[in-house]
Amino acid sequence: MRPRPVLLLLALAPLCGCDNRPPLEDRVPGAKVASASTSASAAPLNAPPATASAARRPMPPRPFPVGSSGPVQPSAPPDQQMMAIQYTIAMLSPQGADPQVVDKAYAEEIVKKLEAAVRGADKGKTPPNPVKITKGGRKIEIEMGKGCTDKVPSNLIGGRAGSSLKAAYEAGVFVVMCHDDKWECHQSTRDADDVLCLAAPR
Repeated sequence: MRPRPVLLLLALAPLCGCDNRPPLEDRVPGAKVASASTSASAAPLNAPPATASAARRPMPPRPFPVGSSGPVQPSAPPDQQMMAIQYTIAMLSPQGADPQVVDKAYAEEIVKKLEAAVRGADKGKTPPNPVKITKGGRKIEIEMGKGCTDKVPSNLIGGRAGSSLKAAYEAGVFVVMCHDDKWECHQSTRDADDVLCLAAPR
């Protein structure tokens, strides 16, 4: 007995009706969601990278390029000396991406460590109470008898005191400065290469 034409058409429908099927996402649950999530996860790869410097205000002119510490000599032109003073003041000012609060516990602890460190590194007679936190907690001042150079602030805090410029920055300290009988050197905690020295005899 031959099959009826209606039954034969129903049997062949799945084979010849492919072009009339709904889209994949309507037939397979989650297909559309998976496609969207894949696109979302890929989006950041095409986005331009953010820059930390965009949130910071521009600094005033520097008497020397970053990477050169100077020093600014006593015989330097007045405009260069003024430039150095303005720059060292600006180093202390909070910028957009900077910590807005000073960690007082860190400041108290680092003073004690630096006092011992400077006495071991000083090439002259160390003054009494050689380490102070000034400028509202934004600056560490290290007084020495002799031997202040552009390398001393980072060496003292990062080596002998067991901390780092990064830790000082995160605690809200923006400058570590050494000062002896001839020079003072200002080390930025934001950038290890940003050190500026100038004549400052006592």
